[in-house]
Amino acid sequence: MPRADDSVQRICYKAMRYALIGDDMFYRTLERLLLKCLGPIESNRLLHEVHEVNCGTHQSAHKMKWLIRRSGYYWPTMLEDYFKYYKG
Repeated sequence: MPRADDSVQRICYKAMRYALIGDDMFYRTLERLLLKCLGPIESNRLLHEVHEVNCGTHQSAHKMKWLIRRSGYYWPTMLEDYFKYYKG
């Protein structure tokens, strides 16, 4: 059975990947780049924009994730949300 200390350490380790700058939260990549974190409404709008408006052609989930991260945005459930969007 996991100890309480282990779960606290795991949360602290994950929290180190995030930075709060002003009113915006950012995710720090392994390359030390900061990606702006988006909430559910913003991420859904961006999914629609990238998938249907900007790209012209329908992109795969992995390609959309790459495009959005390259544009400087992040949210924890990116890939799962892409697959739901396709099936939706």
